[in-house]
Amino acid sequence: MDKLKNNIDSALRNKQADFVLKNASIINVFTQTIEKGDIAINEDTIVGIGNYSGKKELDCSGYFISPGFIDSHVHVESSKVIPQIFSDILLKNGVTTCIADPHEIANVLGKEGIKFMLDDSEKSKISMFFMMPSCVPALTIEDNGAVLKAEDLSEFINNNKVLGLGEVMDVLSVIKYKNDIIDKLKLFNNKIIDGHCPIIDRYSLNAYMNCNVKTDHESTTSEEALEKVRNGMYIMLRQGSAARNLVKLLPAVNLKNFHRFLFCTDDKDIVDLIEKGSIDDSIRIAIENGMDPIMAITIATLNAAECYGLKKIGAIAPGYKADLVILENLENIKVNTVIKNGNIYIENEEIKFNDNIKSSMNIELIKEEIFKIKAPSNKVNVIKVIPKSIETKKVIREIEIENGYVNSDNLGDIQKIGVFERHKNTGKYSIGFIEGLGIKGCSIAQTIAHDSHNIIVIGNNDKDMEIAINTVIKMGGGMAIVSKGKIIEKLSLPIGGLMTYENPKFVSQKIKGLNLQCKEYGAKKDMDIFLTLGFMSLPVIPEIRITARGIFDFKENKFIDLFCI
Repeated sequence: MDKLKNNIDSALRNKQADFVLKNASIINVFTQTIEKGDIAINEDTIVGIGNYSGKKELDCSGYFISPGFIDSHVHVESSKVIPQIFSDILLKNGVTTCIADPHEIANVLGKEGIKFMLDDSEKSKISMFFMMPSCVPALTIEDNGAVLKAEDLSEFINNNKVLGLGEVMDVLSVIKYKNDIIDKLKLFNNKIIDGHCPIIDRYSLNAYMNCNVKTDHESTTSEEALEKVRNGMYIMLRQGSAARNLVKLLPAVNLKNFHRFLFCTDDKDIVDLIEKGSIDDSIRIAIENGMDPIMAITIATLNAAECYGLKKIGAIAPGYKADLVILENLENIKVNTVIKNGNIYIENEEIKFNDNIKSSMNIELIKEEIFKIKAPSNKVNVIKVIPKSIETKKVIREIEIENGYVNSDNLGDIQKIGVFERHKNTGKYSIGFIEGLGIKGCSIAQTIAHDSHNIIVIGNNDKDMEIAINTVIKMGGGMAIVSKGKIIEKLSLPIGGLMTYENPKFVSQKIKGLNLQCKEYGAKKDMDIFLTLGFMSLPVIPEIRITARGIFDFKENKFIDLFCI
């Protein structure tokens, strides 16, 4: 029978619907109200709200029904699992749609990495859309695994899963009208373009927005967020694992402008996803901090759908997709049941993985002598970690010199930090200093180092740093802790050095084990060393970073000397 006629007949109650949610408290994101009634569903579509009977019925007395939640900006790779596994984690938390930016794996494997993400997402139950990476590399001074030009991205522009261009983080190149980024902006001019513009002045923002940039997730104060909203941007309230701006931005949200705000996780670790949740966690935090629950749910649903032009999702209404979350209450947003495409979600236990992605490691094993630092001065520029933030501060510290070299045994809270190019075997590397991580007596290395994802390592024992780096090289990518010459814990991430196809519970336990070991060596209770370390090489975030080419000052937009002479 014709689907439309069938839906009309069911809506008119001339025939039973396939599935009816009975006696529900329905959250209406259009009117900011709660309505009592039944929700009638045929196949994957809501056909009516009122008083209905169905071939199958579910009594929802005492429960609240919300539209499925939407994560408006996420890097799946940060979970360390592939899209089909990631989607199951999100669905358990009521997230039925996500908008992913695969720029992490694109920086490692280029177009092949994007194709892998698109193909693997086809095996997931979630609606996963993509924004094409705009800045691969993030800046031209980066040493990553691939360079994506406008012509490379044009290959994907007609894919139904591709909504637009991902976070445009090279703001300076945009406002200076550099051809490479301008070509990409022009290519996606009729689609959605995500922004990435921290600490931007008024007139630079004006210029930036002339390029059709629509969103931003890098605001750190409510004043900054409001300035961007006044200019017509959508602002993402980010609650990730390392970057958590949601609470600080909440004062910017009010009854007149809340329709210009979205929730996103950006980068969220698998442990946090499993234990705290995804967008459901963002809703809970907003409510705990005084936001009306229906407003919070609207931000998590309708706002994101309207921003990204996702038709017939984000609300509960006739003709809309039956992506629904049954909630036990509106205080702590406890998910009882998730309905995706009209079906009650059942966990996917079968992983259909085709391991046809090439190895991402192209680097020789290193020797400990590489960490000896000749000291022309006793004053050095140090990366100071800011707690609960991915931003850093540039500080000058005095270090002890012995026989013309830095004395690694007497650095106090300061540690060595190094970045080693791993994509093209160029031999490029740099060594610097970092403080504020708190750990002592161990070395850590990993291939997660935004956005170029070279090998990043910290420690004060040169031999341990050598072993840690060589361990992740031999694994084909991953994370490792070494102390006194022994590997304490490790996790293999063979897909681009970023992800694994292992079971999420296994991955979560491994990550928890790695963090627990860090606590044994003095890591601060509320700091995830691995997540924090992963952002220390990202030169598009204030204030000071380290890349394979040296120490980069964000404010001065240039490399600076390690030593202050």
